[in-house]
Amino acid sequence: MPLTSPNGTPITVRPIEPEHLDRIVLRCWPDRDTLARLFAEQGTIGMAAWEGDKSVGLLHCYRVTLPDWTTDHWPQWSRWCPDPTWWSEAARSANLALTGPAWCHACCHVGRTLESSQEEALPSGWDKGICKGIDTRYLGRGIGTALCKASIQWARQHDYAAVVAPAPPNGLFKLLIWSGGLPWTSYAKLGFDIIGYRTEVGWTTEPGDELPRWAQGDSPPEVMAEARAALAAGRPAREFRARLMALDLTKTLH
Repeated sequence: MPLTSPNGTPITVRPIEPEHLDRIVLRCWPDRDTLARLFAEQGTIGMAAWEGDKSVGLLHCYRVTLPDWTTDHWPQWSRWCPDPTWWSEAARSANLALTGPAWCHACCHVGRTLESSQEEALPSGWDKGICKGIDTRYLGRGIGTALCKASIQWARQHDYAAVVAPAPPNGLFKLLIWSGGLPWTSYAKLGFDIIGYRTEVGWTTEPGDELPRWAQGDSPPEVMAEARAALAAGRPAREFRARLMALDLTKTLH
């Protein structure tokens, strides 16, 4: 099905170019000098979804070199990449030949437009702490998945060996909005493998049985309420862990 806006207008997805910077929300992005270097070295800084001239979704991406995870421009606040030794072992255990350039998804924001960031116009029933700066009418329309598909296609066309993404747990909608990502199940449907699980001390190959810190109170009240409801319904603690997802472009045909 074609992507459309809430008003039925077609939505297109394409790589972000330097001339787009004044038309997208720069909330999670580095300074302009770093962005200029990223454009020069990567060709783009990710994907954007467009309703005409209005950006209605963003996928922020970085190039790294595997297996050492070398890069000069990944902001420290977003440096989620695992220890290179751990990464090599995890990739081998999953039978993935992941060496060479990798295209990494840092965050994904659907509905974050220049207008919504300024006006914070929200439908009734949504908390402004969670949805601040997001036009929620664009959620649930397949825009996030379309951004990921476009990113995979771009990476393949530019001879990347892999696409890698940290992904929140599924079934926790307010967590997804707060964290700015797509659930791991969305990546699995696109052919990604689970490489590891996020813990408080780094990435591991097993999820463990402890709740992550965000589900113990280190998150907004709405996210915690959602987590408590999931726990009360019997969801195991290990299902609250973020996954590290990887797509081996040297082997897949997705």
